[in-house]
Amino acid sequence: MAVIIYPRTMNWSYMKQRPQQLMSQLGSLGHQVFFENLAPLDKEFREVEPNVYLFTDTKTFLHKKLPVLRKENPVVVWTTWSKLRTRISTLYNPDLTIYDCCDEFPHWAKYEPKMIDEADHVVCTADVIHTRLSLAYPDKPLTLIPNGADASFFHIPETTRPADLPPGPVVAYIGAWAYWVDHELFAKAAEQFPNVQFVSIGAPYGSSGDYSKLANVHILGEKPHQELKRYLSHIDIALIPFQYHPITLATNPVKAYEYMAAGVRVLSTALPECIAMEPHVTTATTHRDFLNKLGAMLQSPDATKDRQARIAYARENRWIERGHAADQVIKQAILAKGSSKH
Repeated sequence: MAVIIYPRTMNWSYMKQRPQQLMSQLGSLGHQVFFENLAPLDKEFREVEPNVYLFTDTKTFLHKKLPVLRKENPVVVWTTWSKLRTRISTLYNPDLTIYDCCDEFPHWAKYEPKMIDEADHVVCTADVIHTRLSLAYPDKPLTLIPNGADASFFHIPETTRPADLPPGPVVAYIGAWAYWVDHELFAKAAEQFPNVQFVSIGAPYGSSGDYSKLANVHILGEKPHQELKRYLSHIDIALIPFQYHPITLATNPVKAYEYMAAGVRVLSTALPECIAMEPHVTTATTHRDFLNKLGAMLQSPDATKDRQARIAYARENRWIERGHAADQVIKQAILAKGSSKH
């Protein structure tokens, strides 16, 4: 087993994204995981999942905790932010560095070459990223580990309708309310279907549209991850209404797996990773195509066999499976580098 450090990038409580999910799975497999949190804690370490510890006092961790841990197990840094290359090597001096390329943010691109050069192994989330990296860095070990479904979303108990969820049919988007969302499309949908409630649940990120004149649009903001299940059981159709953008064209949407795990029908912009999920996800190429398919879905009841097939697909793609894949990457990379201490 290894000591795995996820260096300072985000707060553990900020939504529940790939880093938190993978670190939780690696902890459940017996690794000791240390997640460097942004926000201060009221204690030196806080165990948030089995074998997963938050810390913010980096100096104490480096000088007191890490030397003891290093004597027993190899130290692995798993990072999703290429900008941290220098910090990782100078502060943590790990036996192994794994760079997890999970987003194609254009402003991160300039940091990537040096990060990949430093990394012992590269992981990525989507076929588009895998193809690009394999061509750009043909000699670098590379593994595709897509996102996955949270196991808890398969078992959603019946709950009362959340008070802030309006009555009537609900079409919802759950995720960052960001600039890559196609706000023009979301507004068009609300205008075309005035008797349907259009709901957004997620943290604001950058600029978004003005929906003040659309009475059937409800921007509910961020909700705790475990609370999302209360909403999903009352949603008729879940959306991934993204613009075509370098970020979205390379995304493997976590929300698609969570929607499907809950059995909810999904309509998405025709993103490559969502096209690969058909027929469990319906995709649309243009605004007109999207609105036509949304109208057809609203008029047609969901078939039991289709719902069961969506859930089965999500069950084959859980974070549990992704955690085992990450565990294999770590073990094989340690062996390849000869840094195993057991």
